[in-house]
Amino acid sequence: MFTAALILTLLNGSPDAVHLLHSVTVTFEEDGSIIEETVAVIVPLTGRGVQRFSTISVAFREGMEDLEVVQAEVVHWRGGRGRAEATVSTGPHRILSSTNRLESSLRETVVVVPGLEVGDTVKVDIVRRIHSLPLSDVYSYSFSPQLQDSVVRSVFRLYNQPQVELYSTETGSFWEFRNLSPLPSHILAVYHTHTVSIATGDPSRLSAEASAALDIPEHSQCSRLDEIVLECGSDPGRLRTWVAENINYTGADSGVWPGWSPRSPEETLTDGSGVCRDRAILLTWLLRKAGYQAYPALASTTGITPPLVDARTFDHMITVYRVPPDTGWTVLDPTPSGLPPGAGFSFGLRGCTYLPLIPGGADLHTIPLNGWNDTLKIDLTGELDLEEGIITGKIVASAHGVPLELITTLFTQTSLSSRSEMFRRFFGAVSCDSVSFNGVEVTVSGIWKVYRNDGMLLLPGLREISLHGSRSASMLLPCPPDSFVVDAPAVEILSVSISVPPFETLLPEPVDSSGYSCEMNYRYGRLVYTETADITNTNSDILETLLVRSGTSARTVRLL
Repeated sequence: MFTAALILTLLNGSPDAVHLLHSVTVTFEEDGSIIEETVAVIVPLTGRGVQRFSTISVAFREGMEDLEVVQAEVVHWRGGRGRAEATVSTGPHRILSSTNRLESSLRETVVVVPGLEVGDTVKVDIVRRIHSLPLSDVYSYSFSPQLQDSVVRSVFRLYNQPQVELYSTETGSFWEFRNLSPLPSHILAVYHTHTVSIATGDPSRLSAEASAALDIPEHSQCSRLDEIVLECGSDPGRLRTWVAENINYTGADSGVWPGWSPRSPEETLTDGSGVCRDRAILLTWLLRKAGYQAYPALASTTGITPPLVDARTFDHMITVYRVPPDTGWTVLDPTPSGLPPGAGFSFGLRGCTYLPLIPGGADLHTIPLNGWNDTLKIDLTGELDLEEGIITGKIVASAHGVPLELITTLFTQTSLSSRSEMFRRFFGAVSCDSVSFNGVEVTVSGIWKVYRNDGMLLLPGLREISLHGSRSASMLLPCPPDSFVVDAPAVEILSVSISVPPFETLLPEPVDSSGYSCEMNYRYGRLVYTETADITNTNSDILETLLVRSGTSARTVRLL
């Protein structure tokens, strides 16, 4: 075993670990319970692999499921060390201790592998028995043969009872995958990137059953709902903002299905606090009081959502509504505060999958990733002082989409004493005298640095002035991955107009490439510089745009 591991370690591009076996077996029992057995045989190849598999944590919900570690041991490659049993302990999940929520049903079983070294073999066999599921009886499991480690052999087995109707993305009850090479970067490796999904119901059934579990008519009797609608009016955005700003975010783990069951609107309003599901239910009933067809919705904010799901697939709850006869959904997320007026949710939800919970059932929906008019237009006007090497003036920046959300958050969430310093850094100023914001435009008065020597004058550009754009550049350069999603997409437009003393200049040639352009002119005693950069997910040449933008030749004026 060690010889194979050593060879893998020496080869270029070896992973942190190799799964010699990754096996999952799902069994439907006659008593209605479901058993998931996971078997893994793992060889760590690096120190990071040793660190990852020295301690293995498995979370579960007490009352809904039981967890048993059937086998956990390490086989040492070095002579004389033999094998050793791992220690197993179960208790409250570690994330609960920091929030003082030890009464929670969330538990974890921790497997500690003693004396693990590179080249040793870890063997684990863990059985999860599921007694009940939250919100609905629909159960699903999605199996992918490709992990972050190399996988030599993957196996997925399914043992079903005749009375259990199953939906599946593929026919059969046994799937086996083998890679030609245990190295993920090997040119001969064969990858099966698809996922096998099985479920006892489709998303529409899950939607209908979860709706019935959450849609309690007595909620409408809460008198404070009418008071809030009277205070805010019937505008959905104002109601969303009220919930986000008046209900504090706090841990909650109560109800029939701890971790999924929300409290009633009256309980949430009385406590003035709740998590996403409590806020979503509250907003749903506020919108209904205002005359809308509103429903809670389960949302998945991490990874790719498989086509077959159960309630455990989702990690967030939001609210959706529609205005008849329109059948489309409008999404509202009552969790984030500080959003711009008219924004129903943070841009972080873009691309996420959600399932409206309605009596007749609904299919999965995805929030579009593109088409949001994300723009940041920055106008810098001022006076140039060549002796001091500074521009004294002001920036007026108008924003839409992601940049507007970012600016709104900075302005509303930053204390008045720190606001000038925050926007000084955001717009790359040397100093900042004042900041104002009208909800769409932010105005910053300050001083900006100009770099010069005896023969050159370098004006500040997007690279220096837009911290928003610099975040994307620092993430993508110099070694971007094969595919990526820009964390703060936008089309940025910078216009610099400065009054300069009379002198002879040689202006740079304009640049116009994919997703990027810049041009400089001298007009009536003013240097006018315009720069545009498209760093959105719709721009297929983001890397080229950032590389061109990082240059300085198009912003350099020669002094004659």
